[in-house]
Amino acid sequence: MAPIDLTHIEDHFVNGGGQFIRSAFDIQQRLRQIQALVFDWDGVFNDGGKGFHSQSNFTEVDTLGIHLLRYGLYRATGQLPAIAIISGQENPSALYLAQRDHYTAVYSRSRDKAKALRHFCDQQGITPGQTAYFYDDLLDLSVAQEVGLRFAVGRLANPLLLDYVEQHRLADYISACQGQEHAVREFCELLLGILGLYDMVLESRLQADEKHQEYTRLRDAVKTTFYRDQAGQLSAYQPEILS
Repeated sequence: MAPIDLTHIEDHFVNGGGQFIRSAFDIQQRLRQIQALVFDWDGVFNDGGKGFHSQSNFTEVDTLGIHLLRYGLYRATGQLPAIAIISGQENPSALYLAQRDHYTAVYSRSRDKAKALRHFCDQQGITPGQTAYFYDDLLDLSVAQEVGLRFAVGRLANPLLLDYVEQHRLADYISACQGQEHAVREFCELLLGILGLYDMVLESRLQADEKHQEYTRLRDAVKTTFYRDQAGQLSAYQPEILS
């Protein structure tokens, strides 16, 4: 495999408006230890908008990015990375996506997101330092303090929050895209580029070759577990909308 030109990768994303708090080289070193991806929902997969009868949705642009990154990490490590969604709300779209795409767990109504993160890590037999976290706002910072890699959505409306995140080194990279502009896809493309596996992952997926079929079998065997914070206690449950 040809050496990865990390300067070229950085230039691609900086020219698009992304901001590296930690260098691509340092992110690459930490990425080798990552065994799980953890996502906030509102404001990350969407613009965070809510209404009485509306849901906060997702796009296939972002979910394909997650699929490609998950496969890339599998090719890099030989292990299927775990995936969790941790949200302060109970989002039907998040529950549906996690079950459809065989994510590992969803934590809903999480009053203490750091507590949910530690529970998830305990269940997977890993440490918070072996997780990458994708987030957008103030209530996520307790998780950002604990994880191995942190990726913050670059929302134009909160430049002072992003300045705080930068000054306290609570993100390794801040996206050019906002949530509704596919920040998740931006993060996934960045990490695949840093892994040096972008072309290989795309070609393997397009050809549906033996390695991708192997990955798909492992992914499809994952049964999503759903947790809800009830009076400060995390309890497994089966969402009625998925029954």
